[in-house]
Amino acid sequence: MNQLVPTSTFTAEYAGLPSEIAGKIVQMVKHRQACDMEDLLEACSSYTWNQVFLEVDRLSRTGELRLFSNRAGKYTVTLPAA
Repeated sequence: MNQLVPTSTFTAEYAGLPSEIAGKIVQMVKHRQACDMEDLLEACSSYTWNQVFLEVDRLSRTGELRLFSNRAGKYTVTLPAA
């Protein structure tokens, strides 16, 4: 029986391996202390909207970042409270 071996970047990122996009997002939030999703999307323009949002979502779920909804469709990303 053949087993599939995941080879995609998506799988590697979600297996807990560090990713370039995660580092870029965290550094920007550390530098600014709070970023709108639009700011992150602009800073990570070499990635798709989906890639940036999925990484922000993952970082939020692991407690590395906090994601807040300001108003309809507007989100702010911050570092967790110390």
